[in-house]
Amino acid sequence: MRRSNRALILPINEELAPRKRTYLRQARRKSIDARARWVIRISLLLIAVLLNGDFHPALSLGGEGSAAQQYVGLLCWLIIIAASFFATPELEMEWSVGLYVNIAFYVTAILSFLWSQNPEASLPKCLALAIVLFGAWRLTLVMDWEEIGRTAHDGLFIVGVSSIFVALAVPSIGVLDNWQHAGQWNGVFISKQTLGVVGAVQLFQASYLLMSRARSPYYWLSAAVAVICVVASGSRGGGALAIAALVSLYIMRLSPGFARMMAYAPFFMGLVAAALIADLLYTQNRYLVIFGVALDFTERTFIWQHALRFIWSRPWLGYGVNGFWTLDWVKSLYLERYSWFLDNYHNGYINILVETGFVGYGLFLFGYLCFGFRANEIARRGFYPERYTSFGLAFTFLLFLIDFTETFFLRSTNFRTTMLTMILAMTFARPVAPAMGAQQRSAAPLAPHSRRLRATKAT
Repeated sequence: MRRSNRALILPINEELAPRKRTYLRQARRKSIDARARWVIRISLLLIAVLLNGDFHPALSLGGEGSAAQQYVGLLCWLIIIAASFFATPELEMEWSVGLYVNIAFYVTAILSFLWSQNPEASLPKCLALAIVLFGAWRLTLVMDWEEIGRTAHDGLFIVGVSSIFVALAVPSIGVLDNWQHAGQWNGVFISKQTLGVVGAVQLFQASYLLMSRARSPYYWLSAAVAVICVVASGSRGGGALAIAALVSLYIMRLSPGFARMMAYAPFFMGLVAAALIADLLYTQNRYLVIFGVALDFTERTFIWQHALRFIWSRPWLGYGVNGFWTLDWVKSLYLERYSWFLDNYHNGYINILVETGFVGYGLFLFGYLCFGFRANEIARRGFYPERYTSFGLAFTFLLFLIDFTETFFLRSTNFRTTMLTMILAMTFARPVAPAMGAQQRSAAPLAPHSRRLRATKAT
């Protein structure tokens, strides 16, 4: 009898053994995935704190002129890249013409050190840009967009609160006392413009989270902190841009048709910038004449015209990333003419043209035309929740507006530039496992907005 019982037990154990091994493998895989995501979240939070702009020398990790802040940020990106291969992908790329064009633009920028007149200055920036771009790609594939947005916002909140504390407790560091900006805040940063732009982006992200999630006091507090930073820095333009992006975000949430129209806004803003550049090149003026009024945008147009004066020396592929303002003769000529110098274009569109030439600018424009087509496609096919699409389009709109007077498009480590890259990657990707009902929504044509609105009211 005992032998017969053993005969019955052994086959059962043999049958259960593979299931147990499968269960253990799955449990081990989930444990590795959870740890990898924890490492990615911590690294992303550090990046969102460190890579928004140069800190004041008194607060910098290595003192004045040190790049330690950027090196720590790049180390965090390398950690994200390594950890991403242990996390389960949530998105996969859909290879298309638009994706190839955008990759070609960034490859042109990364390889630009090969034809730069100052390769010693270009090569480190190009290498950093390559690391950050690949890190942003990997991060977008493995982490949910809502989690990326929350973590990025938390980093900005830490920076905003720290800036207020430094300005109030240590005004010798956090408040400017020069003749041009006396009394305006720079917070933890070296310039007031950086604090103003960071505050504007924080206000936008906090308001988005208030629209999309429960109205937590935390996000209300974050919005208040952002407003203080924008106003105290004197960046009225930054605040106005943030409000414009918020208005567009709100309208996009109400009207899918408006969202689809806004998908093409980056391309058309690139065309407007090209027209302004053409006007400066044709007239050779140091200012823009709009409706009979000469505008220099606090002398930014002087910088623009100086950079554009030399575009014809290298028209097709440009001077390379970080390969123009680092030239001694460029700086000397500018100092001779104006007696002051800033190694910053204060215009992202001119930055692209001068550093990657007409080839790079053409790829940039065509890439964002493809971005508009693709954004409309993913909205129609229901790949992502509408709030994801709205956030991506509104943030892109905000950054393209800011780049008319600031420079972010080809910044190698700046986190706002990286967010734009992640939005681009998400746009040309699709979920590995589509959300329930997404396929059904994409199969059936969308009803007009008014009809959907009536149906919602009826239910």
